Amino acid sequence: MPYAILRFQKRKAGSIASCERHNERRKEAYKSNPDIDVERSKLNYHLVNPPRYTYKKEINRMVKEAGCKVRRDSVMMVETLITASPEFMNSLPPEEQKKYFTMALDFIAERVGRQNILSAVVHMDEKTPHMHLCFVPITPDNRLSAKAFLGNQKSLSQWQSDYHERMSSRWDELERGQSSMETGRKHIPTWLFKMGTRLDKQYEEIVSALSDINAFNAGKKRDKALEILASWLPEMEKFSKEIHKQDSYIKNLKARIGEEADYAGRMRDEKYAEELKVQKANQRIFELQKTNQQMERLLKKIPPEVLDEIQESNRNQTRER
Repeated sequence: MPYAILRFQKRKAGSIASCERHNERRKEAYKSNPDIDVERSKLNYHLVNPPRYTYKKEINRMVKEAGCKVRRDSVMMVETLITASPEFMNSLPPEEQKKYFTMALDFIAERVGRQNILSAVVHMDEKTPHMHLCFVPITPDNRLSAKAFLGNQKSLSQWQSDYHERMSSRWDELERGQSSMETGRKHIPTWLFKMGTRLDKQYEEIVSALSDINAFNAGKKRDKALEILASWLPEMEKFSKEIHKQDSYIKNLKARIGEEADYAGRMRDEKYAEELKVQKANQRIFELQKTNQQMERLLKKIPPEVLDEIQESNRNQTRER
């Protein structure tokens, strides 16, 4: 199931030069990205030629001409990565690949203004053909504002829907991946990660408590074990309930990473550092599932009569409050 891929990355002044060196192949070597075959770099081509001078000089000229106000932390350029799932892109003949990138260029130009596009270069010297399109976010009323074009999370989701609609009008096998907007959650709440860490740390203590419970003793050791389990049980149940609520979001992440990580993972150049950080962060979410499975296995080891005793004790404490 191939996906149409559209990615934005905001660029402040300090990262523009390195971005240009990568896009325009102005490096002598690419040790950070061994997938670049310099022998094939002659096959790369532009749909929008780069500026006569450097990206930075052209951006400064455009900003000055428009009279834009610029802050130290202003986003000076937006870089757009345009491609599709590797198996799809590599199955297209060269003329169809070029048509794909041309359609994508037209799509972007309609929304950001062709006059704002600095460069659109197609890389054929890596494993999957892709295009880097860079534009200066100057609005019709002469403001420098990436937010005006990209908007918020909802706007970015609409960008993806519109992009898929345009590209699938010619290649109907293309799918649109589910966004976090559509799964009903923007992110996994921070408190869930913290709770997962606490439960992991409690693991050995709970295993020990279960051992004491299973021993036929009625002394202080058993009472202490019951106290530990009574404290652990409500937090574990809350954690498990939330993980199951997040199930559709987690499944979507797995699908997306499965389809796209192979491509993104090969992009080792510094410009993809942030995207790779996001991928690693998503892996943390799957660790929550492992913690939950471990806790549920522990729960099953509690004898039913002991579990009833703990739950009744917790109910009594709630009523007393």
